[in-house]
Amino acid sequence: MDVEYLHHGVPLADYQLTKADRRRQDEAAQVHEWVQRQLAKAPPWSEERWERMRQLLGPPVPPWELQRWQLRLYCGHVVEATRSRERPRPDGGVCDEERCPECGMDPAVIVAFEPPANNHSPKSSRFARRPPSDRRSKAELVAENNALRAELKSLRGQA
Repeated sequence: MDVEYLHHGVPLADYQLTKADRRRQDEAAQVHEWVQRQLAKAPPWSEERWERMRQLLGPPVPPWELQRWQLRLYCGHVVEATRSRERPRPDGGVCDEERCPECGMDPAVIVAFEPPANNHSPKSSRFARRPPSDRRSKAELVAENNALRAELKSLRGQA
């Protein structure tokens, strides 16, 4: 899978908030407050219920399936976060906000983002599969292996 990672609002340090950013932040804060009120009313979960939830969610995502991003949050801080490598941008779906580790703003919507320069796309990752054009047949690999073994044997004979 080839993913072209996108960017928005670069350079992050110079990004200026828009009316849409302010509206999204206000909406996120309202939703967050509503959820907090609902959670306060809810009865506590038993350990069995928590265990069932862990089973439903499954194991954590392995690190090689994650992409690091530089995020500019509504509060103005630039932070690093990880998201699935399969998505071209970090602010889609349910992950369009973060808790700011610097000032504690929660939620702080993502207003600008970029993948760090030292990140590699999945196709260049050491965990990614090689493209079909780079693959060699089994016969080619066996022939190369035999040639290397013969070379090694002749070198040992010379010593």
